[in-house]
Amino acid sequence: MEETIELREIINIILRGKWLISLIVIIALLLAGIVSWFVIPEKYESKAVVQVIADAQDTGIINSYVNAEFTPVIYTQRIQNEAIMDVLFKQNGFGQFTPKNLVVSSDVQTNLINLNYRATNAEEAQKQLQLLTEETKNQMNESVQTTLLNLEKTHLAESENLAKEVEVLMEKYNQLIISNNLPEVLILQTISTEQYVLNLNENQTAALASINGAMQNELSRLKSEIDIKSEQYRQVLANYQSVKTGLDSFKPDPFIRVIVEPTLPKEPSAPNKAINLLVALVFGVIIGLGVVFFREYWRKSAVVK
Repeated sequence: MEETIELREIINIILRGKWLISLIVIIALLLAGIVSWFVIPEKYESKAVVQVIADAQDTGIINSYVNAEFTPVIYTQRIQNEAIMDVLFKQNGFGQFTPKNLVVSSDVQTNLINLNYRATNAEEAQKQLQLLTEETKNQMNESVQTTLLNLEKTHLAESENLAKEVEVLMEKYNQLIISNNLPEVLILQTISTEQYVLNLNENQTAALASINGAMQNELSRLKSEIDIKSEQYRQVLANYQSVKTGLDSFKPDPFIRVIVEPTLPKEPSAPNKAINLLVALVFGVIIGLGVVFFREYWRKSAVVK
Protein backbone atom coordinates (compact mmCIF):
# COMPACT_ATOMS: atom_id res chain seq x y z
CA MET A 1 0.00 0.00 0.00
CA GLU A 2 2.83 2.38 0.83
CA GLU A 3 4.47 1.69 -2.54
CA THR A 4 1.18 2.58 -4.29
CA ILE A 5 0.93 5.84 -2.37
CA GLU A 6 4.57 6.71 -3.16
CA LEU A 7 4.13 5.98 -6.85
CA ARG A 8 0.91 7.99 -6.95
CA GLU A 9 2.65 10.85 -5.20
CA ILE A 10 5.50 10.75 -7.71
CA ILE A 11 3.03 10.84 -10.59
CA ASN A 12 1.18 13.74 -9.00
CA ILE A 13 4.41 15.67 -8.54
CA ILE A 14 5.23 15.14 -12.21
CA LEU A 15 1.75 16.17 -13.31
CA ARG A 16 1.86 19.30 -11.18
CA GLY A 17 5.21 20.22 -12.71
CA LYS A 18 4.43 19.19 -16.29
CA TRP A 19 4.47 22.75 -17.58
CA LEU A 20 7.80 23.45 -15.96
CA ILE A 21 9.22 20.21 -17.37
CA SER A 22 7.83 21.09 -20.81
CA LEU A 23 9.35 24.57 -20.62
CA ILE A 24 12.78 23.21 -19.70
CA VAL A 25 12.58 20.63 -22.51
CA ILE A 26 11.60 23.32 -25.02
CA ILE A 27 14.49 25.54 -23.88
CA ALA A 28 16.91 22.58 -24.19
CA LEU A 29 15.63 21.79 -27.69
CA LEU A 30 15.89 25.45 -28.72
CA LEU A 31 19.47 25.67 -27.45
CA ALA A 32 20.39 22.42 -29.21
CA GLY A 33 18.79 23.66 -32.41
CA ILE A 34 20.59 27.01 -32.29
CA VAL A 35 23.92 25.34 -31.60
CA SER A 36 23.39 22.67 -34.29
CA TRP A 37 22.13 25.00 -37.02
CA PHE A 38 23.95 28.25 -36.33
CA VAL A 39 26.95 27.70 -34.04
CA ILE A 40 28.64 24.41 -34.94
CA PRO A 41 30.04 24.61 -38.51
CA GLU A 42 28.86 21.92 -40.89
CA LYS A 43 31.33 19.25 -41.96
CA TYR A 44 31.16 17.25 -45.17
CA GLU A 45 32.87 13.89 -45.30
CA SER A 46 34.51 12.46 -48.43
CA LYS A 47 35.37 8.76 -48.49
CA ALA A 48 37.87 6.72 -50.48
CA VAL A 49 39.28 3.18 -50.47
CA VAL A 50 42.87 2.43 -51.48
CA GLN A 51 44.64 -0.91 -51.81
CA VAL A 52 48.42 -1.21 -51.42
CA ILE A 53 49.96 -4.39 -52.86
CA ALA A 54 53.75 -4.68 -52.86
CA ASP A 55 53.91 -7.88 -54.95
CA ALA A 56 51.72 -6.57 -57.76
CA GLN A 57 54.46 -7.42 -60.25
CA ASP A 58 57.90 -9.00 -60.37
CA THR A 59 60.48 -6.23 -60.07
CA GLY A 60 63.57 -8.42 -59.96
CA ILE A 61 66.52 -7.16 -57.98
CA ILE A 62 64.59 -4.09 -56.75
CA ASN A 63 61.74 -6.23 -55.41
CA SER A 64 62.88 -5.97 -51.79
CA TYR A 65 63.04 -2.17 -51.98
CA VAL A 66 59.54 -1.99 -53.46
CA ASN A 67 58.15 -4.39 -50.85
CA ALA A 68 59.67 -2.30 -48.05
CA GLU A 69 57.99 0.89 -49.26
CA PHE A 70 54.59 -0.18 -50.60
CA THR A 71 52.83 -1.37 -47.45
CA PRO A 72 49.59 -0.19 -45.79
CA VAL A 73 51.59 0.92 -42.73
CA ILE A 74 53.91 3.16 -44.78
CA TYR A 75 50.95 4.54 -46.74
CA THR A 76 49.11 5.38 -43.50
CA GLN A 77 52.14 7.10 -42.00
CA ARG A 78 52.80 9.17 -45.12
CA ILE A 79 49.23 10.35 -45.65
CA GLN A 80 49.09 11.49 -42.01
CA ASN A 81 52.41 13.35 -42.15
CA GLU A 82 51.30 16.73 -40.81
CA ALA A 83 54.42 18.71 -41.79
CA ILE A 84 54.43 17.63 -45.45
CA MET A 85 50.66 17.79 -45.93
CA ASP A 86 50.48 21.22 -44.30
CA VAL A 87 52.92 22.60 -46.86
CA LEU A 88 50.97 20.87 -49.63
CA PHE A 89 47.65 22.36 -48.50
CA LYS A 90 49.07 25.89 -48.27
CA GLN A 91 50.60 25.56 -51.75
CA ASN A 92 47.19 24.62 -53.13
CA GLY A 93 45.32 27.37 -51.29
CA PHE A 94 43.54 25.11 -48.77
CA GLY A 95 45.02 26.71 -45.66
CA GLN A 96 46.30 24.55 -42.82
CA PHE A 97 46.10 20.77 -42.83
CA THR A 98 44.23 19.45 -39.78
CA PRO A 99 45.14 15.80 -39.04
CA LYS A 100 41.98 15.19 -36.98
CA ASN A 101 39.89 15.76 -40.13
CA LEU A 102 41.46 12.64 -41.65
CA VAL A 103 40.50 9.21 -40.33
CA VAL A 104 42.48 6.23 -41.65
CA SER A 105 41.75 2.56 -41.03
CA SER A 106 43.33 -0.45 -42.72
CA ASP A 107 42.63 -4.17 -43.13
CA VAL A 108 45.84 -6.20 -42.85
CA GLN A 109 44.42 -9.23 -44.68
CA THR A 110 43.19 -7.38 -47.77
CA ASN A 111 45.64 -4.42 -47.66
CA LEU A 112 42.63 -2.13 -48.04
CA ILE A 113 42.87 1.35 -46.52
CA ASN A 114 39.66 3.28 -45.77
CA LEU A 115 40.01 7.06 -45.85
CA ASN A 116 37.49 9.51 -44.42
CA TYR A 117 38.16 13.22 -44.70
CA ARG A 118 36.07 16.13 -43.41
CA ALA A 119 35.97 19.70 -44.69
CA THR A 120 33.69 22.72 -44.46
CA ASN A 121 32.05 22.04 -47.83
CA ALA A 122 31.52 19.06 -50.09
CA GLU A 123 33.78 20.16 -52.96
CA GLU A 124 36.71 20.92 -50.67
CA ALA A 125 36.35 17.57 -48.90
CA GLN A 126 36.58 15.72 -52.20
CA LYS A 127 39.41 17.84 -53.62
CA GLN A 128 41.49 17.74 -50.45
CA LEU A 129 41.16 13.96 -50.07
CA GLN A 130 42.10 13.57 -53.74
CA LEU A 131 45.13 15.77 -53.12
CA LEU A 132 46.15 13.68 -50.10
CA THR A 133 45.94 10.38 -51.99
CA GLU A 134 47.87 11.70 -54.99
CA GLU A 135 50.59 13.26 -52.84
CA THR A 136 50.99 10.05 -50.83
CA LYS A 137 51.43 8.04 -54.02
CA ASN A 138 53.97 10.58 -55.28
CA GLN A 139 55.89 10.43 -52.01
CA MET A 140 56.10 6.63 -52.10
CA ASN A 141 57.13 6.74 -55.75
CA GLU A 142 59.83 9.33 -55.07
CA SER A 143 61.09 7.34 -52.10
CA VAL A 144 61.62 4.23 -54.24
CA GLN A 145 63.06 6.32 -57.08
CA THR A 146 65.56 7.94 -54.70
CA THR A 147 66.54 4.57 -53.25
CA LEU A 148 67.06 3.09 -56.71
CA LEU A 149 69.07 6.11 -57.86
CA ASN A 150 71.38 5.74 -54.87
CA LEU A 151 71.63 2.01 -55.50
CA GLU A 152 72.42 2.64 -59.15
CA LYS A 153 75.19 5.08 -58.19
CA THR A 154 76.58 2.59 -55.67
CA HIS A 155 76.72 -0.25 -58.22
CA LEU A 156 78.24 2.06 -60.84
CA ALA A 157 80.96 3.27 -58.47
CA GLU A 158 81.66 -0.29 -57.35
CA SER A 159 81.92 -1.51 -60.93
CA GLU A 160 84.33 1.30 -61.79
CA ASN A 161 86.51 0.44 -58.80
CA LEU A 162 86.54 -3.25 -59.72
CA ALA A 163 87.41 -2.39 -63.33
CA LYS A 164 90.41 -0.40 -62.11
CA GLU A 165 91.52 -3.24 -59.86
CA VAL A 166 91.29 -5.73 -62.73
CA GLU A 167 93.25 -3.33 -64.94
CA VAL A 168 96.06 -3.03 -62.35
CA LEU A 169 96.24 -6.80 -61.91
CA MET A 170 96.33 -7.32 -65.69
CA GLU A 171 99.19 -4.85 -66.02
CA LYS A 172 101.17 -6.68 -63.35
CA TYR A 173 100.50 -10.04 -64.95
CA ASN A 174 101.35 -8.86 -68.46
CA GLN A 175 104.47 -7.04 -67.33
CA LEU A 176 105.68 -10.22 -65.65
CA ILE A 177 105.19 -12.16 -68.89
CA ILE A 178 106.78 -9.53 -71.13
CA SER A 179 109.79 -8.99 -68.89
CA ASN A 180 110.51 -12.72 -68.87
CA ASN A 181 109.88 -13.15 -72.62
CA LEU A 182 107.10 -15.68 -71.94
CA PRO A 183 104.60 -16.77 -74.63
CA GLU A 184 101.72 -14.37 -75.35
CA VAL A 185 99.29 -17.26 -74.93
CA LEU A 186 99.59 -16.68 -71.20
CA ILE A 187 98.27 -13.14 -71.68
CA LEU A 188 95.33 -14.41 -73.70
CA GLN A 189 94.46 -16.94 -71.03
CA THR A 190 93.88 -14.16 -68.51
CA ILE A 191 91.04 -12.67 -70.59
CA SER A 192 89.49 -15.80 -72.03
CA THR A 193 88.53 -19.27 -70.94
CA GLU A 194 89.46 -20.65 -74.36
CA GLN A 195 92.74 -22.49 -74.77
CA TYR A 196 95.03 -21.08 -77.45
CA VAL A 197 97.76 -22.98 -79.26
CA LEU A 198 100.46 -20.79 -80.77
CA ASN A 199 103.72 -21.50 -82.58
CA LEU A 200 106.48 -20.63 -80.12
CA ASN A 201 109.95 -19.60 -81.12
CA GLU A 202 113.00 -21.10 -79.48
CA ASN A 203 113.48 -18.21 -77.03
CA GLN A 204 109.87 -18.38 -75.87
CA THR A 205 110.02 -22.16 -75.57
CA ALA A 206 113.17 -21.89 -73.51
CA ALA A 207 111.63 -19.14 -71.33
CA LEU A 208 108.54 -21.24 -70.79
CA ALA A 209 110.63 -24.23 -69.84
CA SER A 210 112.66 -22.14 -67.41
CA ILE A 211 109.69 -20.95 -65.34
CA ASN A 212 110.51 -21.77 -61.75
CA GLY A 213 108.11 -22.49 -58.89
CA ALA A 214 108.10 -18.93 -57.52
CA MET A 215 107.20 -17.43 -60.88
CA GLN A 216 104.58 -20.11 -61.46
CA ASN A 217 103.00 -19.33 -58.10
CA GLU A 218 103.04 -15.62 -58.82
CA LEU A 219 101.42 -16.12 -62.21
CA SER A 220 98.78 -18.42 -60.71
CA ARG A 221 98.06 -15.95 -57.91
CA LEU A 222 97.64 -13.03 -60.30
CA LYS A 223 95.53 -15.13 -62.66
CA SER A 224 93.29 -16.21 -59.77
CA GLU A 225 92.85 -12.63 -58.53
CA ILE A 226 92.04 -11.46 -62.05
CA ASP A 227 89.40 -14.19 -62.42
CA ILE A 228 87.81 -13.39 -59.06
CA LYS A 229 87.76 -9.62 -59.63
CA SER A 230 86.46 -10.10 -63.16
CA GLU A 231 83.59 -12.24 -61.90
CA GLN A 232 82.78 -9.67 -59.23
CA TYR A 233 82.86 -6.94 -61.87
CA ARG A 234 80.45 -8.86 -64.11
CA GLN A 235 78.06 -9.46 -61.20
CA VAL A 236 78.09 -5.82 -60.08
CA LEU A 237 77.67 -4.66 -63.66
CA ALA A 238 74.69 -7.00 -64.07
CA ASN A 239 73.15 -5.60 -60.86
CA TYR A 240 73.73 -2.07 -62.12
CA GLN A 241 72.01 -2.81 -65.41
CA SER A 242 69.11 -4.49 -63.59
CA VAL A 243 68.61 -1.53 -61.25
CA LYS A 244 68.87 0.93 -64.12
CA THR A 245 66.28 -0.99 -66.11
CA GLY A 246 63.98 -1.20 -63.09
CA LEU A 247 64.42 2.50 -62.43
CA ASP A 248 63.51 3.42 -65.99
CA SER A 249 60.40 1.24 -66.03
CA PHE A 250 59.21 1.66 -62.43
CA LYS A 251 55.71 3.06 -61.94
CA PRO A 252 53.74 3.20 -58.66
CA ASP A 253 50.32 2.59 -60.21
CA PRO A 254 50.33 -1.23 -60.00
CA PHE A 255 51.20 -1.06 -56.30
CA ILE A 256 48.64 1.55 -55.22
CA ARG A 257 45.13 0.94 -56.51
CA VAL A 258 42.33 3.39 -55.83
CA ILE A 259 39.34 1.10 -55.34
CA VAL A 260 36.90 3.92 -54.54
CA GLU A 261 37.69 7.43 -55.73
CA PRO A 262 37.11 10.27 -53.23
CA THR A 263 33.37 10.79 -53.09
CA LEU A 264 31.43 14.07 -53.30
CA PRO A 265 29.29 14.29 -50.13
CA LYS A 266 25.62 15.05 -50.76
CA GLU A 267 24.85 16.20 -47.23
CA PRO A 268 26.82 17.23 -44.15
CA SER A 269 28.01 14.46 -41.84
CA ALA A 270 28.36 16.77 -38.85
CA PRO A 271 26.83 18.04 -36.73
CA ASN A 272 24.23 15.29 -36.42
CA LYS A 273 21.20 17.47 -35.74
CA ALA A 274 18.83 14.60 -35.00
CA ILE A 275 21.18 13.13 -32.39
CA ASN A 276 21.76 16.55 -30.86
CA LEU A 277 18.00 17.15 -30.54
CA LEU A 278 17.47 13.70 -29.07
CA VAL A 279 20.22 14.29 -26.51
CA ALA A 280 18.72 17.70 -25.70
CA LEU A 281 15.30 16.09 -25.24
CA VAL A 282 16.67 13.48 -22.83
CA PHE A 283 18.68 16.01 -20.85
CA GLY A 284 15.72 18.42 -20.84
CA VAL A 285 13.43 15.77 -19.34
CA ILE A 286 16.06 14.77 -16.75
CA ILE A 287 16.76 18.37 -15.75
CA GLY A 288 13.03 19.17 -15.70
CA LEU A 289 12.27 16.23 -13.44
CA GLY A 290 15.16 17.20 -11.20
CA VAL A 291 13.88 20.77 -10.90
CA VAL A 292 10.29 19.63 -10.18
CA PHE A 293 11.29 17.18 -7.47
CA PHE A 294 13.68 19.67 -5.94
CA ARG A 295 10.86 22.25 -5.86
CA GLU A 296 8.58 19.73 -4.15
CA TYR A 297 11.25 18.89 -1.61
CA TRP A 298 11.84 22.59 -0.93
CA ARG A 299 8.14 23.16 -0.32
CA LYS A 300 7.79 20.24 2.06
CA SER A 301 10.90 21.17 4.02
CA ALA A 302 9.55 24.73 4.40
CA VAL A 303 6.20 23.44 5.74
CA VAL A 304 7.94 21.17 8.27
CA LYS A 305 9.93 24.08 9.63
